[in-house]
Amino acid sequence: MILPPVPTPFDAAGRPDWGALQAILDRLAPEVDGVLVFGSNGEAPLLAPEERRAGLARLRVPGFFLAGVGDESLPQARGHLEAARDAGADAALAFPPRFFSGLLDEAAYLAYYRGLAEGGLAVWLYHVPQLTKVPLPLSVVERLAALPGVEGIKDSSGEVGRFAYYDARRLGLRVYSGSAVVFLPALLHGAEGGVLAVANLVPRLARGILEAFRQGRLDEARRLQNRLDPLARLLGRGGPVLLKQAMRHLGLPAGRPRPPYPEESPLWGAFRPVLEGLAEEGFAVGG
Repeated sequence: MILPPVPTPFDAAGRPDWGALQAILDRLAPEVDGVLVFGSNGEAPLLAPEERRAGLARLRVPGFFLAGVGDESLPQARGHLEAARDAGADAALAFPPRFFSGLLDEAAYLAYYRGLAEGGLAVWLYHVPQLTKVPLPLSVVERLAALPGVEGIKDSSGEVGRFAYYDARRLGLRVYSGSAVVFLPALLHGAEGGVLAVANLVPRLARGILEAFRQGRLDEARRLQNRLDPLARLLGRGGPVLLKQAMRHLGLPAGRPRPPYPEESPLWGAFRPVLEGLAEEGFAVGG
């Protein structure tokens, strides 16, 4: 599957614009297999619990519905998971607690994810150490994979060796790459697909890589991965600010980042020609 982690649009006053988010979902629906709502590119840590619940209650999510639920304590994360479950989500994506991570040991992580997995919704682990500053050691992932209700993992580390480990150990997890830079290498090591920010912009290119790989056309898959690489590397540096700016450029109502984050990225000058080149080739959403 190709799942874009959709941004949360905010208006000029910093309020969530759920109508704009629904419009994004509707525009992306023909191009992708589902979406991640309230992930890191959705600025989930900037949303209050009542905002998350209100948004989930209003959205109509086509395809596979992955909802971000991670937070700093198990009760907080369980509250997000219950709201996602009530809204019809297919699975919950949870990063580990990070603020007091130095106080947590392996048993604490097991308790956190076990508590989430008992909430009546399939749980996916979320490994994104460049943002959380919390590594999920492979030994911990292996133990977490054995918990009933833990179904998948989104690994955004960009470390190909981790995908090789998941593949070799046959953990029984649905493995998804969160890094477009290593999308094809992840597929070669057994990943099912990608939860990729670039799929908000050039979903046809991400789809092309996946389909070429599945059909055994590896030279074509490598060529497309090389076309994607410059866009993916810049977007990885620019985060939600650059993603929203690029989506607005393509006519999608991505809104503004929530204050105090800026509306424009210093990387836009380098990013725009790369994006427009791919759009001219027919890879961009709505093109």
